[in-house]
Amino acid sequence: MPTRLQTTVLRISPDVRSLWLASRLGDWIGRALCVLLPLFAYLCWQDVDYLRLSPESLAEGAWHSLWSAHFLHFTWEHFLWDAVMFTILSLVLWREEGWRLWGWLMLSAPVISILLFAYDPHLAEYRGLSALDSLLYARVCWGLYMDSTKWARYLFGLLPLLGFLGKVLFELLTGTTLFVSDLGPGVVPLPMAHLLGFLGGSLWALCSYRGARKFQA
Repeated sequence: MPTRLQTTVLRISPDVRSLWLASRLGDWIGRALCVLLPLFAYLCWQDVDYLRLSPESLAEGAWHSLWSAHFLHFTWEHFLWDAVMFTILSLVLWREEGWRLWGWLMLSAPVISILLFAYDPHLAEYRGLSALDSLLYARVCWGLYMDSTKWARYLFGLLPLLGFLGKVLFELLTGTTLFVSDLGPGVVPLPMAHLLGFLGGSLWALCSYRGARKFQA
């Protein structure tokens, strides 16, 4: 005859297993989105006018384009640089942030879109993951700065952050991009998107580490 404790454990075990399986499934879905969503968008969304972000689309009430435009690109090279960086950085952060990663991405995307059109009222269309890449990059580097030992925080945290700001300054002063050489005919770089993404990632890091300190206290 099983004891009362054994009976209780047997009843709880299926529920625990279900929760474990659900968490594992959610983990794999989140990781898969980091890899597959940029690729899916490039293969299926590029020519869908309804997903493009422009003054005309906003005037027509296509508010979803504040999100979707970040996954559209002008050229293959534009997509390749953005998608590779997005996949690597998001997978690195997924281990620490989990679904909070996608929460910050979905929150930041429309804010960046709105600020870009406020910054440049003559902007005809915005596309690209580079702003969100910059967001992820800043979050990763600030995390390394906060968590690493004294010498490593400067080597892997602070120096890359300063290097990124130097890159943005170079792009703002020259009107060119440092990496992508082919954005397509008539398309001009928009370094402000990178700066806004960097600021968003810095805010993300600040919120994450302040929250962690409060929890520890």
